[in-house]
Amino acid sequence: MISRRSLIGGVPAAALAGALALPRLSGVAQAQVQAGSDSWMVDRYGQYLHQDWSDKVTSDEQLRREYAEEATRLADIAPDLVTYDKYGGLRKLGKYDATGYFRLQQVDGRWWFVTPDGHLFFLKAVDAFSADEWGYGTWHKNPDGTPRDLFAELPDPERFASCYSEGDKGYIVSFLKANLMRKYGDDYLPKWRDISRKRMIDWGFNAQGKWHRDTEVVMPYIAQAPTPTDVIRVLWGIDPFDPDFSAKLDRTFDLRPYRTDPWLIGYFFENERGWNRDVVAGVVQRDSALPAKNAFVRYLAEAYDDDLDRVNELLGTDADSFPALADTRISIARVPDKDIKAFITLASKTYFRAVRNAIQKQDPHHLFLGTSLVPTWRTSPEWNVGGRDYLDAISFDWYSTSVQYLQQYEGYGKPILNLEFAFMYPDRGLTSHNPSVTATSQADRGEKYRAFVEAQAKSRAFVGFAWFVYYDQAVTRKPGATETFNVGLTNQQDQPYHDMTDIMRQVNRGIEAVHLQAPPA
Repeated sequence: MISRRSLIGGVPAAALAGALALPRLSGVAQAQVQAGSDSWMVDRYGQYLHQDWSDKVTSDEQLRREYAEEATRLADIAPDLVTYDKYGGLRKLGKYDATGYFRLQQVDGRWWFVTPDGHLFFLKAVDAFSADEWGYGTWHKNPDGTPRDLFAELPDPERFASCYSEGDKGYIVSFLKANLMRKYGDDYLPKWRDISRKRMIDWGFNAQGKWHRDTEVVMPYIAQAPTPTDVIRVLWGIDPFDPDFSAKLDRTFDLRPYRTDPWLIGYFFENERGWNRDVVAGVVQRDSALPAKNAFVRYLAEAYDDDLDRVNELLGTDADSFPALADTRISIARVPDKDIKAFITLASKTYFRAVRNAIQKQDPHHLFLGTSLVPTWRTSPEWNVGGRDYLDAISFDWYSTSVQYLQQYEGYGKPILNLEFAFMYPDRGLTSHNPSVTATSQADRGEKYRAFVEAQAKSRAFVGFAWFVYYDQAVTRKPGATETFNVGLTNQQDQPYHDMTDIMRQVNRGIEAVHLQAPPA
């Protein structure tokens, strides 16, 4: 998936009120909404206009009533400190060395996290836990500032000023945040945090995963080590041979506030950006101003015993020295596949070593969980495992029903995580990511979750997952993208998908027992 960052802070209400030119619901407009406008897509709650369903929100009072009912239902929900330690480690599986921080350990050939208190822990996280996640919003204006004529009514810009933002992601409005304010009150966060924490306990999730988290909801979590803005890139890939790469990491990282936090599991860096043949093709077409091109020529010189004639013959070049070869455009078609793979492996080692060292300079206590790669996109097997000596775990984002990717990687002696996946039901104006993750109902989303999660847990290398995400995306699309996915545990009206979460609860509470079934190494 595309990299995600949190919403930028709201702009002044007075400025918004003059700028938004909100559509007002006149009598004619009301009739259009009731009839179903051809241009408007969503109502004042961000719901799809051209379909009805039984619990569709029709009033603020309904939202408040639903909150009261759910609060009553969850009133007695609290952490089970008899079964689990306070971090979510399962007590009955034994006590291991307690270091005060999360770590990873093999027990009887199976990988596990170990909590700061010394109990085995299987990660069951939810990504983008905070309602401030920018990906939950939608554009209310086009990039040129003209209104998008998709909304029967936008949230009032004075009352809901915090629901609007503008910046590098464009002109964003969050119907989700407006609905939370309607449901829990303008000061919605304390009640929302309480109900959200209880939902996670009830549904069996034990951590906040990638992307925007809520710092006041105390759970284990994963943090992102930020990417320097001045890194050298070839296509999407960082050039790790840049002699200033480590210094850039040192200047950009600010991890010291996290170093003594026992709730932090570890860090990921970048997202879904590795090296493959396309990146190497870009490197070899460049000149010596690119550090990676110089590194490639150094690799060739070493691999071919400084035999320039042999290298020229191999590449179809006529350079009179290796420095001259660094300034020569090389066709990737002439580079042997074994050398492409070997150079990617070298790049991976160089990259992950630098990132690991930069993290440990500021925080020697927490884990480095890699870069959350899609195994089949913008990366390669050589990159995924080339730098494994500097990783505590290999992390992937894998949207599928197949778990065959695990078979390719579980033999490398490293634990494996899946930090993004979801199943989606294309309904109520929402869509799905691809056919393999498309469900036929909300209950079917839960059944697909059951099959996929349990199949992964039966791998001895697999140590957990993060569901993408807490809330659905907007019917009118995520800012700057075509995504309008049914990925949430709840919809943007804060109504949980109980047909799905009831199944998730069963799966999550028994997943450690499933992992114990994994064959030992």
